[in-house]
Amino acid sequence: MRPYTRRTLSGKTIDAHNHAGVSINAYARQEYPYAATIEGIYYRQKACGIDMSVVFPFTPDLYFDFPSFLDCRMRPASRPISPAPYAAENELLLREVYDFCPELSSRFLPFVSVDPLRKVAAQCRSLEALSQRHPVYGIKVSGVLCQAPLTAFLKQGRPLLDFARDRNWPILFHTTCSMDDCYSNSELAFKVIEARPDLRFALAHAIGFQQQALDRAQRLPNVWIDSAALTIQVKLARDGSNIVAPKAQQFRADYRHPGKVLRALATALPGRMVWGSDTPAYSYICRRRQGGDTIQEFRLKAVYEDEVAALRYLPADLQREVANRNTLDFLFGRK
Repeated sequence: MRPYTRRTLSGKTIDAHNHAGVSINAYARQEYPYAATIEGIYYRQKACGIDMSVVFPFTPDLYFDFPSFLDCRMRPASRPISPAPYAAENELLLREVYDFCPELSSRFLPFVSVDPLRKVAAQCRSLEALSQRHPVYGIKVSGVLCQAPLTAFLKQGRPLLDFARDRNWPILFHTTCSMDDCYSNSELAFKVIEARPDLRFALAHAIGFQQQALDRAQRLPNVWIDSAALTIQVKLARDGSNIVAPKAQQFRADYRHPGKVLRALATALPGRMVWGSDTPAYSYICRRRQGGDTIQEFRLKAVYEDEVAALRYLPADLQREVANRNTLDFLFGRK
């Protein structure tokens, strides 16, 4: 399959944030969601009129010790199934998109995932082999899921950033404004972004609606912001959760309606907002270790149609901006 380009994706409605595969640690703790398949993502998006999906692995579990998942920890296994974090998961994702479901491969833009802390050289070797076989469009990083701080990219993980630069791959960071999350908070993300102006980054989940962080992102020419899991993020804001910005620091919007929040963000941040659903994690019912002994409980439920409804609430031109034009700028660079 020939790689997609800006021209061939022009006009497509793109969901820029989807997970495929299985989260063994979530399954072990009887949490939800814990799995998604390429076929399943295709059919739910087809039903909602979405054309394309950026997709990446769910979690890096095959490198880690399974019993430690019950304590919400990620300890490297003594005999790991995967030779490096995400190596097996990236392989399976690309096989699922291109080999197992070739009839659906034209609908997907696969990203690989990486761990900035562990077995970096082995990860680079694996990514080199994979990218020679199949088109890859970027990198997704969730520091909290692999329990590695984003700032490890400035030390051990630097070769992964250089690898992305050499291939013009953008990088999507899971982010939060909560300092309780010592792996993925926005301060860590900005340290990496400001040190690497040669790369393009997107910050997920609207950075917890923190006005200061959104302003900081807007001042940086190499940063986009995604709306992933908007419905439950808006509910967290309404409920006063510590996961999102406190009211005094919050982006001003009508938090009674996710579509109104997305419209306000897209209007206030022209050229920067990227629409994504976070499939299947638009629901999140789990326990997550934020760092040290801090474990956060989540019990948040939404459906894919909620994320699409927020997009469709926008005027047509804003829909095209956040689900196509801005996404293409993030994927390939501005014209």
